[in-house]
Amino acid sequence: KSDFNRPQISQQSHLLPGHQRRKNKTKSKKRNSMASKPIAKPTKVLNWEDFYKKTDNANKLMDRVWYCIACTEKDVGDQKIFWEHWYWKEGEESKDLTKGSKAASNHTLTISAEGKEIDYPIWPLSFTTKSMKMYPAIDLKCLVIAPIGLSMQPVAFPTDDSRVEFRVDFCEVMGKKMYFVFVLDPNMSEEDKTRNFDILEKENGVLREWFHDVQWEANYEIGSTGEPDINPK
Repeated sequence: KSDFNRPQISQQSHLLPGHQRRKNKTKSKKRNSMASKPIAKPTKVLNWEDFYKKTDNANKLMDRVWYCIACTEKDVGDQKIFWEHWYWKEGEESKDLTKGSKAASNHTLTISAEGKEIDYPIWPLSFTTKSMKMYPAIDLKCLVIAPIGLSMQPVAFPTDDSRVEFRVDFCEVMGKKMYFVFVLDPNMSEEDKTRNFDILEKENGVLREWFHDVQWEANYEIGSTGEPDINPK
């Protein structure tokens, strides 16, 4: 999901007092220095046994809207809306995962800061006891195809539908490493975000400086861009 345009943010540092400009430059150099470290694989992930235990065999992924608040893909920083609605395909929820794969679906919508809306075709999802795969759908007008599966590695997942904890997925495509941060509430406080990013860095080796934030407006109204208001309260 990388069809995005990153906004250009201008900082009028010449309007600041001299000591503040120097302070900002120091912070900027620090960020750039840390960001220069290449994006790497997490040093710790959720193993599949723990992942399925924490997600109740993936049921806590489903019938929920996941709000993306940050990603290592820089163009995601141009988005002001980015959500994914995950749900089981009909007849799949009751299947025993130990006896075969289970199929689900992902409906994604993004809106850029400039107002460009993309309502993506439904992406198929596939689960086994040792994998979670996502199949990007391609709309050929005459039909929609999803030929390539992306293997997603869970890094973190909220406990008991917590609205103040991150869900973090990692994937690698043709050598490119990517992280996605999702939450159940896009109005998460900055304090909670900082706490979660600190945990990611300390426990998983995932740096805050790798991420670009989605430009969610303050006090976003759930359901205002068409997503169902279904997340556990």
